[in-house]
Amino acid sequence: SGPCRFSGKGDATLVETAGSRVALQIAQATSVSSAKVLQTNLVRNDIQILERTEEPCDLDDYCVIPGAEFGQPLVNQVRMMLGSMSDGEISVSAYDTAWVALVPRLDDGDSPQFPATLQWILDNQLPDGSWGDAALFSAYDRITNTLACVVALTKWSLGPDKCIRGLSFLEENMWRLAEEDLESMPIGFEIAFPSLLEVAKSLGIGFPYDHHALQRIYANREVKLKRIPMEMMHRIPTTILHSLEGMPGVDWHKILRLQSSDGSFLYSPSATAFALKQTGDAKCFEYIDRIVKKFNG
Repeated sequence: SGPCRFSGKGDATLVETAGSRVALQIAQATSVSSAKVLQTNLVRNDIQILERTEEPCDLDDYCVIPGAEFGQPLVNQVRMMLGSMSDGEISVSAYDTAWVALVPRLDDGDSPQFPATLQWILDNQLPDGSWGDAALFSAYDRITNTLACVVALTKWSLGPDKCIRGLSFLEENMWRLAEEDLESMPIGFEIAFPSLLEVAKSLGIGFPYDHHALQRIYANREVKLKRIPMEMMHRIPTTILHSLEGMPGVDWHKILRLQSSDGSFLYSPSATAFALKQTGDAKCFEYIDRIVKKFNG
């Protein structure tokens, strides 16, 4: 009870892949003039920018899609894709659930705003001490989900025994990040995971922050952050919105203008929960509250 579903950064699963596939299908089905050419340069695990260009261009890291704003046809088709799936077809995202669990009460900040999410975390640790998809092992998925859940429990001083087991799993499996196939890396991982590590460090969580498997991730994050046009990020909807919890230097007043009509940021509970934590925005709250209640039991 109480999990957040949809596409989590910790889930190397159907929804992320299907979302990209839908975007490509929409791109292929969209008729545009030669003056407004649709660019679909999808690069492995890179941030994608959604923008309309007047002429073809070649961007190393960005996916360019028509629309100075996040076009409603794309929004509607992604929403239809998600809505058409039964609950059983969308895996629970422990990562998203953990970020929602981190949101403090908006009136006092001394307790969690969504305690049902913490109960779900307490109830759903796997036998090996990790959190994630029990049917499919991906190092990216398990390690991200597990660290997120340990962070959430530590934040509210819950489940110390579960945190110990989770940290043991992490210490025993960190090496897998260096061996894992890059093709299975979830979208936004290199942006979001280092930020999660920063939160863990701020809570005093004992973790091998200097592990050799993390060095490439840290380095790639710095490269990607330098290549992200911050002005554009605040002006035009981009897929960066799906990983807001990993972005430093966000101007929340500007970013809130790019919020989806349902209150979310690209239907990402983790990004929306982070925005709620930073801003207390009513629409963010309504979105998170709605999905927590929807999946509570």
